[in-house]
Amino acid sequence: MKTCFLFFILSFIAVSATAQTMPAGGDPVLWEKALRIHRKAIIIDGHNDITGPMTDEDFDLSTDSRNRKTRTGDAMHTDISRLKAGGMTGEFMSIYVGGETLQTGGAMRRAKDLVMCTTADEIRRAKKQNKICLLMGIEGGYAIENSLHALRNFYRLGIRYMTLTHNVSHDWADAHRGEVKNNGLSEFGKEVVREMNRLGMMVDISHVSEKVMLDVLDVSKAPLMASHSGVRSVNDHTRNVPDSVLKRLPQNGGVIMVVFYPSFLDERTNREQNERTEKLRPQIEELRKQFANDPAAFSEAQRKLLAANPIYVTPYTRIVDHIDHIKKVAGIDHVGLGSDFDGVDFLPEGMKGVEDLPLITYEMLRRGYTEQEVRKVLGENFLRALSQAERVAGSRQISGQGSMKKLPPPSRGN
Repeated sequence: MKTCFLFFILSFIAVSATAQTMPAGGDPVLWEKALRIHRKAIIIDGHNDITGPMTDEDFDLSTDSRNRKTRTGDAMHTDISRLKAGGMTGEFMSIYVGGETLQTGGAMRRAKDLVMCTTADEIRRAKKQNKICLLMGIEGGYAIENSLHALRNFYRLGIRYMTLTHNVSHDWADAHRGEVKNNGLSEFGKEVVREMNRLGMMVDISHVSEKVMLDVLDVSKAPLMASHSGVRSVNDHTRNVPDSVLKRLPQNGGVIMVVFYPSFLDERTNREQNERTEKLRPQIEELRKQFANDPAAFSEAQRKLLAANPIYVTPYTRIVDHIDHIKKVAGIDHVGLGSDFDGVDFLPEGMKGVEDLPLITYEMLRRGYTEQEVRKVLGENFLRALSQAERVAGSRQISGQGSMKKLPPPSRGN
């Protein structure tokens, strides 16, 4: 369902997070404390794909999305009122570039529709003004079409992180699954990382192979980020970050922003989802043929089929299991939130959208996290990493580091 587009950074008046309901059997005193901390905190989400419906379905962000579904039949998670209810301060909107553009071309054009920029200071200023900042990150390094000049242009247009791959390996970086083309980062890929450091664009290791993660740690002088990933020790999935990377984060200063997608969070959910997909594949293909000229009818029929074959969906507390592990291995300074709202077809049990972010604050407090630790996870860790990346960029720009290297145009059909 994802597609790509660049979106203006908007600011909206934020309101307190009071639209949530206390978890069943919860502690009312602790719940009120969670809401109080949540209202005061800077809250940053590393990844949101609402730009897909905005581009493909002309969705207006000011429209109530709570009872709306996308053309693929997925429930929606984001709109302005829900951002306000969730207490959001800074939301990274994904500029997703599908891997098919490696074969068809047009990756750069697709990622340049609209853009605006922000900094760590601007995010803090927005919080003081009770506003929400939307920031931009590119999802899929092939958007630069092997050109450092394009990378610089995207930075000037406001992009502040780039995910080095999506699910497809390309000319200079390997994805977490599929073909191993470069044994991690190619020499040009390492040059991309160095140039991102020079510019002040954060390097995002979500979707990349473990070898790419380690190569980034070897090359980068600035903190890395995983905009929306879990950890493999909690769920052994290739999309998640291994302990070999977590153990090096304190030296690098990076932040792993925990994804909310149940299949990345929980082995049982992932297994049952895969089993259901395989079991229902013939029926889904028949529905696809039956409704070949009516995508909306196909989506609704598929939704009903999936609903009639339910799977185990892990609860939202599983998000904090991943946070716990990062805290244990890397330290509390190296974890954040990266929901993947509107980029996933379902959320953990108990969550419906952005408005439910206070549940995570409550669960961290319930497990004994201090207010300072909670505020670090909600946004302060990311702000620290972004500020550090900005300082690294300033020093490297003064020293004149960087290059004008360019690879040949990206390969097609391989």
